[in-house]
Amino acid sequence: MSNQLEGIEQKDIIKRVTGKVTKLWEAKTFNGPKGEFVIQGGEIEIDGNTYGLKFFNNTQEQSIKGNVVTLSSVRGKHGLTGVSLEHESYDGKNGKVDRDIIKVTATGKVEFDRPSEEPARVASPATPKAIVTDNPEQAIDKIVELHMYIDSLVRVAYKKVTDEETLRSYVSSVFIEANRKGIALSSKKEEPAKVEKLDPTNWAEVLVPSGSMKGKALGSIGKPALTKLYQHYLEKGFDSDFAKCVEQAGNDLNLDAWTLEEEDEDNIPM
Repeated sequence: MSNQLEGIEQKDIIKRVTGKVTKLWEAKTFNGPKGEFVIQGGEIEIDGNTYGLKFFNNTQEQSIKGNVVTLSSVRGKHGLTGVSLEHESYDGKNGKVDRDIIKVTATGKVEFDRPSEEPARVASPATPKAIVTDNPEQAIDKIVELHMYIDSLVRVAYKKVTDEETLRSYVSSVFIEANRKGIALSSKKEEPAKVEKLDPTNWAEVLVPSGSMKGKALGSIGKPALTKLYQHYLEKGFDSDFAKCVEQAGNDLNLDAWTLEEEDEDNIPM
């Protein structure tokens, strides 16, 4: 066994290990008892020995193939998690496969440096490395809103997954991918619905907005009901568009001269 993995047994957590990724295949999605999960296989050379490599819900880009990578576990509430030594045995196309593998779960950290012979990529002037804003508080709010949106969306899509750590890894993967692709929530605000202004001179066709006469035209509810409305707004004030229509009706019909014997509160729009 290599020096880096000396003393590491099967199922043991690997705190940190460095090796060269020699093979990396496309990720595949599977269904399990806890819902969907993604596996991406490959091979890694560590201190001259070749191991299988499997990423679980931690998909990597093909750019890491051929590079020296460092795989690290992270400390959480259950201790170190993320990278471990496992073993697999199966019948492959070229015969039986029996080998140790390095397993990297969603919490595993993957770091790599580009080979010195590969020229460093220079960012295009049209694609700045950072977004400059004169309102950092608003920018941070947008980032948090995007994360909250992704969190709720993932939990709905993977509602059969009950493991909290797995759900969080899904959220992180989607959030990271959204950032890579420059996806952001739209900041465009919905315009409030336009309210048609009422014409007091056409009060007879204006509809009562609420109450027992809701939906009826003012011209069809009768003079007693109109008088009740007029007296109500006379005390309250003719401030709203509807109240102004009632005021015009009162002026046209001389409702100031009318008196009512019965109170009917249901007829008063609130």
